[in-house]
Amino acid sequence: MNNSEKRIIELESKVIFQEDSIERLSNELRKQQLEIIQLKEKINFITQSIENQDEVEPLDEKPPHY
Repeated sequence: MNNSEKRIIELESKVIFQEDSIERLSNELRKQQLEIIQLKEKINFITQSIENQDEVEPLDEKPPHY
């Protein structure tokens, strides 16, 4: 095997490794994006629940027996 063939094989190996790394990173990024979307939805739900609770139960209103 001459020097050029060795370099080509080495470059092909590097490309394969980089493609694999990119694919794994892409999959992780996709998972994180989905998790971020879910967390945002949960935050919105909690925020709306708190706002609705504040509307239903005012904190400084006296009970009816006063």
